[in-house]
Amino acid sequence: MLIAIAALLATVFRARFAIPPKLLRALPAMPVLLVLGWCNPAFGVEEHELATLLENAREDMRMPGLRAAVRYPNGRIVAASVGLADREAEIPLNDHVGMPGGSTGKTFVAALTMLLVEDGTLSLDDRVADWLGDSDWYHRVPNADDIRVRHLLSHSSGMPDYPGTIGFRWAMIRRVLRDGSAYFEPEELIGFVLGKRPLFPVGEGFRYSDAGYLVLGRVIEAASGRDYYDLLQERILDPLEMTEVRPQDQSVLTGITPGYIGGGRNLKKDGRMKFDPSSEWTGGGLVTNPTMLVQFYAALAEGRVVSPESLELMLESGWQNPRTPEYHYGFGMFVIDYGSSFDHGGLWPGYRTHVTHNLDSGVTIAVQTNRDGRVDLLGLVGRIRDSLGGHEAAEQ
Repeated sequence: MLIAIAALLATVFRARFAIPPKLLRALPAMPVLLVLGWCNPAFGVEEHELATLLENAREDMRMPGLRAAVRYPNGRIVAASVGLADREAEIPLNDHVGMPGGSTGKTFVAALTMLLVEDGTLSLDDRVADWLGDSDWYHRVPNADDIRVRHLLSHSSGMPDYPGTIGFRWAMIRRVLRDGSAYFEPEELIGFVLGKRPLFPVGEGFRYSDAGYLVLGRVIEAASGRDYYDLLQERILDPLEMTEVRPQDQSVLTGITPGYIGGGRNLKKDGRMKFDPSSEWTGGGLVTNPTMLVQFYAALAEGRVVSPESLELMLESGWQNPRTPEYHYGFGMFVIDYGSSFDHGGLWPGYRTHVTHNLDSGVTIAVQTNRDGRVDLLGLVGRIRDSLGGHEAAEQ
């Protein structure tokens, strides 16, 4: 009887929502899991179990603080924090205080771009030169004449990146010595790759490029006539009530934990960092926490941010290496296990973040620490997922 009800619900669900075929993998089992979830509301990993796992990982990887959130398809979120937010002041870490999320912000950039595509404001096949060609710098971008919006979204433009360039490193050192903190305008950071040879022809390779996402930010603003952060607030953050996500648009970020780099504290006495966080912009540029990240990723997967068709494009697009068909970068997300999951990591000096959503189970996991360096957050996400065991199904 239960199976018959499940089959009927699956049929109705498909007909009602017209979900693209690739996203239907989990649906045949989903109604059964929903029924199980209704019958067993008390099941699921508890905060103390998650905290124990995190504490073991924190000690192994010598992190000041570590936190995580797990969201189930029924909307229930389990979050836990261990260790210290501020080592010197001995302030415990909690679930809600802010940390820079690094490149996890690129998924927000990509989602906003897709909303503009849905509006008809942009097209994925628009030539970037048509939006930025009148600027005094764009013609020096590698592959400038051939880059389309889709190539910036998927890091397949052939543009190099700026962090490893000698020019950026020297500029950082000079500004830190002179001012105590280094701020860069987006065009300055893009400028470190101007005039360089393309890494490959447009659309024929992958190379992660923060510079490319800064160019994309300028495209968003040129097409919409709006400030990026204002548009993000209006189209994504406010509708999803993401009150604990905020832009890194100030040199001093209030309400955040200090981060630790090689054991040293990253915040100066006046609250500044060596690399001014407002420089990151559309390379990431958001203060967040794991609870907010699992809410956003789940909303994206469930069609509450962009349409199912747009999500399908985000998952399927991008250059795909035939030698590694199980893994590629789509639009603002790494797509893994042949499309069964999507995720993104984030690094800002003193902080590390990772978030992943599994399309088969509907479970979303995010982890964050106030330490950078050799920290295996991807492996930690895997351990959290494995610890769910049979609880995963019961929570759906």
